[in-house]
Amino acid sequence: MKRIFGLFLFYIVCTSAVLAQRKIAVLDFETGFPIEGVSVVVDSLEAKKTNELGVVFVMEPFDSITFSHLKYGKEKLAREEITDTMYLFAKDFMLDEVVVVGLSPHLLKQLRQRREEILSAPTHPSLLSFDLGRMLDKRGRRDRKHLKRARKVLKQWDEKE
Repeated sequence: MKRIFGLFLFYIVCTSAVLAQRKIAVLDFETGFPIEGVSVVVDSLEAKKTNELGVVFVMEPFDSITFSHLKYGKEKLAREEITDTMYLFAKDFMLDEVVVVGLSPHLLKQLRQRREEILSAPTHPSLLSFDLGRMLDKRGRRDRKHLKRARKVLKQWDEKE
């Protein structure tokens, strides 16, 4: 009897090690909501889809997993990088290519001169304009004072450069 129980126990341990599964939840990075229908390819062989809760069960052991969906970026990760919860980025928020262009000192000087011309230009086309509403507007006066101070500070910063 002990021998049969021992063999039975040995069989359960061996088969559970062979049939070990790992539960992985796939979520949207922005919203945190589960993503249904994500194609999960384990070691370039087995393809599964996530359920409505964004959950997929994969057999252990494996070397790599690839997650792909039409609306999300494709992710291929090694076994060490896989966690129980995986996040995918929407393709709408992914940039294809970023080009950074520097300004020449000459062009930068021209931009500063043009900015100064714009800031020093009068806001009213004529000196004879009169606006009673603008004179009585307390918030407008306060905003104009703040704008004047901000221009002064920005001018000081530009002079330091």
